[in-house]
Amino acid sequence: MAGFGGVGHRGTRPARDSLSLRSAAPSNPDKYADELLDAYLFIEDADALYAEYAVKGVEFTRGLGSVPWRSREFVVKDCEGRLLAFGSKL
Repeated sequence: MAGFGGVGHRGTRPARDSLSLRSAAPSNPDKYADELLDAYLFIEDADALYAEYAVKGVEFTRGLGSVPWRSREFVVKDCEGRLLAFGSKL
């Protein structure tokens, strides 16, 4: 596992989808202000999943948008306070 500043990252890239996980101290007070993600999930259609989650009342910490690294992505907070990002290629 590669690390940077005490934070480790581990990823895998299957044929179509991939999952990147982050390992960090659980009691970081800047987690939400600094958007320290707990997981980044590459998906096929971020727009469709965002619309589905919005209808279901999911709490977004960052709305759907295009980012410079040619992805469409958004971030949610799960029921345990984890920040999960979902993104798809543009």
